Amino acid sequence: MGLIAIETRLLLRSRLALLVLTLLIAVLALAVSNGRALLEDQIAARAAATAEVAEASAKLQGQLAKGVPPEEAVLLPMRVRTPIIAPLPPLMDASAGRAALEPSTATAGLRARADTMFHRTSLENPERLARGQLDLGFVVVVIAPLLLIALGAGLFTADRDSGAARLVLAQAGSVGALLVARSLPRLSLVILPVLFALLFLLLTGPDIPGRPAAALQWALIAMASLATWWAAVLLVNSQKITAETAALGLVGLWALLTLVMPALIAANAQLIHPAPSRFAEIAAARSAEINASTSWETDHPDLASGEVESRRASVARSIGINSKVEAAVAPVSARFAEVLAAQQALASRLAFLSPPLIASDAMAAASGTGLAASQAWRAAAAGHLADVKAKLGEVIAGDGQLTADRLAALPEFTPSQASAPPWPALAWLLAVAVAATLAAVRRYRAIRLD
Repeated sequence: MGLIAIETRLLLRSRLALLVLTLLIAVLALAVSNGRALLEDQIAARAAATAEVAEASAKLQGQLAKGVPPEEAVLLPMRVRTPIIAPLPPLMDASAGRAALEPSTATAGLRARADTMFHRTSLENPERLARGQLDLGFVVVVIAPLLLIALGAGLFTADRDSGAARLVLAQAGSVGALLVARSLPRLSLVILPVLFALLFLLLTGPDIPGRPAAALQWALIAMASLATWWAAVLLVNSQKITAETAALGLVGLWALLTLVMPALIAANAQLIHPAPSRFAEIAAARSAEINASTSWETDHPDLASGEVESRRASVARSIGINSKVEAAVAPVSARFAEVLAAQQALASRLAFLSPPLIASDAMAAASGTGLAASQAWRAAAAGHLADVKAKLGEVIAGDGQLTADRLAALPEFTPSQASAPPWPALAWLLAVAVAATLAAVRRYRAIRLD
């Protein structure tokens, strides 16, 4: 413990450590601010969508309570909209993940379709998705490793370059004791501020179900990721190279794993499993709409005699066209979904080549903003839309009259269950860290300073 205290005092007196700490605190403050702003925007968006649909629903219920003429009543089922609101991710202010890219609200009704109920999103730079925006996850994946490299590039190589290695080892007693004494303060200098920032978000943020458990998982992933980088620092320092070469090698490794590999993995997945053109889906929808309209006009050349019958025929026409468009688009959407699933499966397998990518995905999964949560939410929304349309279809097929009881009987959206904790990713990061550390220890034991 005495050696650790000495190394801690020496570290805190160095200008490099103070610079690293200052930079880290500044970046963490910005990350916390960005995360809190995103959380507030998401809460506001959900509240606005809920209020909008509630206002429309209240207006519809008021019409039902007052009573409407028969020619108006037959149109009411087409005006029904039920809200589909994604549950608020428990820790999106720590790792934004896909929260800033994916839609969080939608509505279900007879006019809605599964392929158009969400606004499509795209990302020009696949590497940006792996890193995310400037939040705590970005700090852990991108910035903190660079700070660890700055603190540890000359952990032992600098002493060997200056010829002081023999004296330092004599004072420490062994290489292992020296490395432990120098590693703990440097790791603490980077990890503790990150954990304090996470704790601040946890204590000052809203009360969201599952937030403490998500924070615990996130913290474990973050510490495992930084431990992996420190193991790489130890392994590089065990080589017979200069401190400058060690720094250059570590920065190159950081660039390869953090910047290059995610882009290569995404590009490889898209090349092996190219997605079909979205224009085919658009063309299928347009063609089906035109054909359905033409078919209806051919099959129903005469308009209904009365106003009520005419409007019921118009409602039936709209529903029929919508159903045929959905049927035409479904095969194209299914092919796109199959290719996307194949891309994601391949990318998930290749992601183990990049520990930063694994850590980023795992922290997003723990925060509820990962790919699995997004897909589950979309699937649940599509299922709810089908249920609502089926219930309203029964009304149309019957007397076509929407009553307050029938409106109240419409199903409510039930969010999907939370995704599984990212324990496999944590186990992989720990395995990489342990393997690199053991390799470094083996090399340190073989060091001869003769």
